[in-house]
Amino acid sequence: MSIPGLLAEGFESALLACSLILLVPGAAVGLTARAAAVPAILSFAVGVLALSWLRFADRGGDFPPLLVAAGLMVATILLLVPLISRLDLAAIPAGLLAGGAAAELWLPCVGPDFGQLLNELPDRGASGLGLLALYLFGTLSPLVALAALHHLTPDWVLERLEPIWAVVGGTLLALLAVATAAGLHDDLVGKLFQWSAA
Repeated sequence: MSIPGLLAEGFESALLACSLILLVPGAAVGLTARAAAVPAILSFAVGVLALSWLRFADRGGDFPPLLVAAGLMVATILLLVPLISRLDLAAIPAGLLAGGAAAELWLPCVGPDFGQLLNELPDRGASGLGLLALYLFGTLSPLVALAALHHLTPDWVLERLEPIWAVVGGTLLALLAVATAAGLHDDLVGKLFQWSAA
């Protein structure tokens, strides 16, 4: 397994349908968080990394679909309902919850380097976590671009688009939560994986 090969596979997987189960909720978190998009997307990435590592290193994960759906719905509520006056503070736990839930649903596209990492991950410890983070950096690179775009957009544009983004992002997260609670997530993830393999 080569580090450049692992990173390249991560970037390649960002272009495949199997990664949409990570990218769509991540983008929805960023859109719903509005002014707090950057911390929300960063915490989403940490949630994906943490739960992916737990799952693939055989240290935990495999939560029931209703718990995953509840995590997505709580994240949506935290981002849409002003429970606290600072959205940036609500965005961090919301991003972590949504990222963990998305990682729980994710069926990754596996190339030779990532496949080798998955086989070795239970025995690698912290180095495995670092290599998984490298792969996920490539996979989640569209979210990095979204966060950068948000950061570079003038404030007056952001203020005008915030209500629209909140509705679109919140709707996407809520729909994924409902689909997961209804048991439709397996079919959805399976279809995305099939489209990637075709």
